[in-house]
This record gives sequence, structure tokens and C-alpha cells, in this order.
Amino acid sequence: MQVLAVNGSPHKAGLCEKILTRVIEGAREAGAETRLVELSGKQLQPCRACSNAECWSSMKCNIKDDALELRKIFNECDALIFAAPVYFLSVNGLAKNFIDRMRNHRGEARPSIAIAVAGGTGKGCITALQEVCRWMILVGFHPVLAEPVTRYNFELAMGQAKSWGRMLVEKAHETGQRASLYNGLLKFERLPYMNYTIIDEILYLARSAIDAISRAGLTDQTAELVATVERAEAELRLGKLEEGLRNAVEAHERSMSLFNKMFESGR
Repeated sequence: MQVLAVNGSPHKAGLCEKILTRVIEGAREAGAETRLVELSGKQLQPCRACSNAECWSSMKCNIKDDALELRKIFNECDALIFAAPVYFLSVNGLAKNFIDRMRNHRGEARPSIAIAVAGGTGKGCITALQEVCRWMILVGFHPVLAEPVTRYNFELAMGQAKSWGRMLVEKAHETGQRASLYNGLLKFERLPYMNYTIIDEILYLARSAIDAISRAGLTDQTAELVATVERAEAELRLGKLEEGLRNAVEAHERSMSLFNKMFESGR
């Protein structure tokens, strides 16, 4: 059992690597062999969309860089963990080059875990996650877990990450399905977060920050924020877009500000 973990970050020892390390530990505990690929150490040019390209049929490529080596590893693995940082509501360029250059030549669907890691405000953690999961389905992987990781839930994610790795190995041992658009889309639609809009993401981030503040023991400062989130959700259900969006953004910005103050004070 070979599990491939890919770090899409240009930084070593960053949030992506830290969370991946924990997931890998869990996979090893479940008996898998693991391989970590750091894209920061690879030469990966953007896909050129060559005419009459043979990349899908024979894995050939007109670009002479590390993509062919990575395609081989990509096709040999039994399960995949892919972690990418979020830049401007999407995955970063290095991760996108990897996504665009990989090709699948196996017929069975393999299990995978998608992780989008967003520092700063956290915005884009779910839109990027959706992008990664759509790609996984198109190249024959079935995401069994999709995790948005931000500053607000990072410690929680670190505590859970080993169990993600163990679960991935368990799924890889199950009888495989054939990779197909139907099976892939069915998996996609059943995953959490995949139908989120950007407004849903803003509300998710507000709730995540509020939860982090509450875990630090500052529940007395979160009641009004919770009420603002609930008001936004109620207004959106009633079709009051402007009012709902206004309250959603307010809840996000105020909860983020309070979280930052708490973080700076060392709470």
C-alpha cells in the first residue's frame, strides 16, 4: 500500500507541511508506505496545451522538467493526499502547475484527501478546496475527505490529522470502484463544502473564528457575533441577499479582528 502525499506550498516547514506530516503519520500507523513530494523542490512549468499532445495516451510531454517523474509516482500510488496553500481564493501557482500537468492511466478509482490551507483571513479555503476535489475526480481519484484549514481551526486539524491518514488507508483497502464521471460526481456531491457559495464560505469562516475564540475561554465576547451570523443566515434563507450579505461580512470581519487581538495577546 503506497500513499503519496504532495505538498503544493513553496515553503518548507509551513502550515501545509505540518498538517501533511500528521496525516502521513496516521497512514503509516495504519500500515501504509508513504512518500512525500515537496513541489518547492521540483521544476514544474505550466501546461502549454500542445496540439496533438500525447500526454494522455502515452505520458509523453514536450516540456522537459520534473512532470514526467511525478506522473509516474502519481500513477503508481494507491492513495493520494494533496495539500495546497490558498492564494487569492484559489490554489497557488505551483500547485496549479502540478494539477494541470498530471495524467491518470489507471482504470480504478483511488481514494484521496484534499486539504486547502489558508492563512490570513482564511478566504478562499473552500473555493480552493472545491477546485482540488473537482480535479481529483477528473484524474480518477475519489476524495474521501475534504478539509479547509485556516488559522482558526489549525490546532483542531492537527489533532485530527492522524485519523485522516488512517481512514484513507482503510478506504484504499476496500474493493475499488471503476473511475467514472458518474461515480466521481456522486462522491463530489456527497462531500461537505462542495456546494458552498462564497457567502457560505464567509459564514463558515465567521463561525470558525467564533469557535476558536470560545475555545480560548472568551465566550462572553462571542454572543453578539453568533447572533449576527444567525441573523445573516435567516435573511439569506428569506432571499434578502443584501441584508444577509451585509451581516455575514460584518460577522466575518468582527470575528477575525477579535481572533487577531486574542492571537496577538498570546491567549
